[in-house]
Formats: sequence, C-alpha cells, structure tokens
Amino acid sequence: MALGQIRATALVFIAVVFLALVVVQLRWNADVQRQASSAEQSPQVARFQISKDGHLVDVNTESLGAPTVSDDLIETSIGLLSKGSTNERRTTAVELSYMANAPAERERLVAISDELKNRLRQALLNALRDPDAAVAGACSEALIGCWGMSASPAVTQYLRSGLLALGEGQYDTALQTFQSIEKSIEAIGRACPPDLYRMKAEVYLAKSLPEEALAEARRALQAEPKHFLALYIEARAYAQKSQDRKALEALDEALSIYPGFPEAQQLRAQLYRAT
Repeated sequence: MALGQIRATALVFIAVVFLALVVVQLRWNADVQRQASSAEQSPQVARFQISKDGHLVDVNTESLGAPTVSDDLIETSIGLLSKGSTNERRTTAVELSYMANAPAERERLVAISDELKNRLRQALLNALRDPDAAVAGACSEALIGCWGMSASPAVTQYLRSGLLALGEGQYDTALQTFQSIEKSIEAIGRACPPDLYRMKAEVYLAKSLPEEALAEARRALQAEPKHFLALYIEARAYAQKSQDRKALEALDEALSIYPGFPEAQQLRAQLYRAT
C-alpha cells in the first residue's frame, strides 16, 4: 500500500475514533443530567393515585421526603385536614400516612411535642368522618401508624418483623416476637404502643383463640379507646365464639369512629345475613 494511502486510512481511523468518543461523552452527559433530574424530583415529589368511586385522582405530594418534620408542618397539616379544600385534604392525608408509616419519617415524627401529637391524633380521628373516602382512608392508615409508633427504632423494626411473620402464617414466631417486645418495653418502665396489643390479638385470632384475642384487644382499647381496629378484632373474636350480638355491638362502635371502615361494614353485613 502506498504511503499516501496509509496516511489517509490512518486519518479516517482517527476521525472515526474521535467521533465515537464524542458520542460517548454526549451520552454520558445526558445520563448524568437525567440522574440529577431524578434525584431532584425524588423523593421530594411523588405522585399518588387514589381510587374513589371508580375514578383515579392524582395527588402531588411535594413535601414527601423533606429533611425534617417540623412543628409548623404538623400545625399546617392539622389546619388543612379540617379546613382545606378536597385536594388539600387528600394531599395532607397522604403525606401524614407516609410520615406515620415510612421508617425514616416515623423517627422524625416521634420527635414532635406530646401536645402536638395529641392534637394530630385528634385531627386524624376527626378526619375519619370526612365525606371524601380518600381522605378518611389515608387518615386511617396514618392513625394506625401513629398507634404503632415507638420512640425506639429497634422496637419499630421488631414490630415490622413480627408483622412479616404474621403475614407469612408463622404465628408462633410472630407471637414470640410481640411478647419479647412487650417484655423489653415493660422492663424499662415505658408504655407499649397500643397497636402491639392489637397485633398480638391478630395472632390469637389466626390461631382460633378468641378469648386470648379479646383480652389483647381490650388492652389495646385501654391504651387507645378509639382504636377501631381493636374493636374490629373484638367483633371477630365474638363471631368466632358465635356471639353475634356482641360482635355487632363492637362493629357498631368501630363504625361510629370510622364510618367508612370497609372490613367492619363487610363483617356486619355477613352477620346480619346470618341472623
């Protein structure tokens, strides 16, 4: 091959390599920008779709994943739950549900003052009667998270592991986990989260031990008189004992707190059909 042809071929090869490197660099820059954009949007901005009457409603929750849960934020949330527009109430309810159930958020929510916690709890209880089912449903999830909240991340983790075992049908493991949590908390002189007793009651129901389930449900109600899930467990325990009248009374009380409680509505309809 002539020297001129070799040089021409080499120049073409160098040009091709250079263009390839340019393309790779442009793609890499695009990927970096795309990842940065995603990082900016998540988790600060998340979208939820809430089903209501067969329709899907988008809720843009811009404060999710905020670095802190301040008293001002909770104060604002309490006000919006009672006086906000439908979309504001939906957004606020979903945000509070996220705060009460996401591990990192729960730890920050624990840090707010006891007085504000009580006001938040009352606002969520009031919102269970909201005419919008999406608001009431999200507030019920927030309340359950609050009732199961502990100041100790370790206790919270054990609660979740017990729930996982319960969901997988490992009833003895779940019960042992919940009993260990209870002993550990009582040993340091603190009150157990109300939902701990409710979870134990769920295990006893699954093991067809209604008397034990009733005892634990009553402990949950002693700690939290408005615990509609504990009342629902009472109803199921009475139903296992074929005491339908007492079961219906417990369901009526649960539904007086949370009128849209779907499982309680279904069980009440079943019991009425059976009588």
